[in-house]
Amino acid sequence: MKKSISLFFLIFLIIAVGKAQEKTTTSQSYFSTGFKQIKESANFGLVFSGANVKYGHHWAKTENNRIFSIENEIGVSIPFSKGIPALDIYLKPAGISYLFCTPGNSFAVGPLGKIEYNYTLYPQLQSAFDYWFTNISMGVNTLYNFTVAGQSLSARLKFTLCGFTSRQPESRNPYFYDIGFKHAIKHLNADFEFSTLNKFNTTDFELSWKPKPASRITWAYCFTYSGYFETPEISMVCHNIKLTFNPKNQ
Repeated sequence: MKKSISLFFLIFLIIAVGKAQEKTTTSQSYFSTGFKQIKESANFGLVFSGANVKYGHHWAKTENNRIFSIENEIGVSIPFSKGIPALDIYLKPAGISYLFCTPGNSFAVGPLGKIEYNYTLYPQLQSAFDYWFTNISMGVNTLYNFTVAGQSLSARLKFTLCGFTSRQPESRNPYFYDIGFKHAIKHLNADFEFSTLNKFNTTDFELSWKPKPASRITWAYCFTYSGYFETPEISMVCHNIKLTFNPKNQ
């Protein structure tokens, strides 16, 4: 299974890098904060809600109406349900995209590949166990640039179509404690299964606004959804405000 996953991403990366030529290069960091909601089926239907923060970096090369990009993110959330706290950690080591743009770059679409880890602890509710949702997936990335009342706006939609997923077992021995850094690394990369839209989906929507062409900051509203539809089910929703820090020459 691990060999299949490695081959899955190696082929995608070779194709994308082979087509991406050096012309225009951009490198941007961003920070986002907002609200996250988690519904984990193992927690008796409780919905955990609370603030979350993320930091990320986006790097892109553009040439001949083609955009090759790599993105990574890390985030943390402390949601509550009926006064019970949880700790949720999010990590995206790599999100790789290759976009084909229309003349004028008003619209672009292309393949997306990514690795995402969601790791959650419920110390007052499920103190012996950790909970996770990993997806190593491929999908579609679309971008639409437009103008409203002289203001530059961009809408981006990303969604998965298939990939490999990992979830915790439906039930575990209550006398066996398996939390800790070593267990977390092992669990997040354990028992991968090939999955399609009937089993899981992640969707990201972003509407961004750059006040002026030379502005050092781009503002955006971000909506993200992650769901695993077989036992043990999970759904996660985020609403964030994002600030992207643009280099001086943009």
